[in-house]
Amino acid sequence: MEFITLWTFYNERGVSEKNFDIQNNDFGWSHLPFSFMAENIVFMMVTAMLKNFYLYLVRHISEKVKPLKKTSRLKAFILHFVSVPAKWVRTGRQNVLNLYTNKTYYSEIFIE
Repeated sequence: MEFITLWTFYNERGVSEKNFDIQNNDFGWSHLPFSFMAENIVFMMVTAMLKNFYLYLVRHISEKVKPLKKTSRLKAFILHFVSVPAKWVRTGRQNVLNLYTNKTYYSEIFIE
């Protein structure tokens, strides 16, 4: 019986390795910004909280943004949602944001 639980515990290490891979590559843990470990621990804690916020945001946005999946990494989120050419234009005594894209999910998210 103990062999099965040990085997299950050993096989679950892939989940934590995937988590560290995401933190290293997407949230900057591979090149820590400070010289002292105390500052780096604060940086790592803040980026871990940002990852949780990012997962929450993607979970809700992925319902309306079809190319974005709930399991999408940060690079896909930036490609499909953040990197959009835009320009503020003054028209009719108002500032209007012109988005230069043919993607329609921006209006579905922000106009409700």
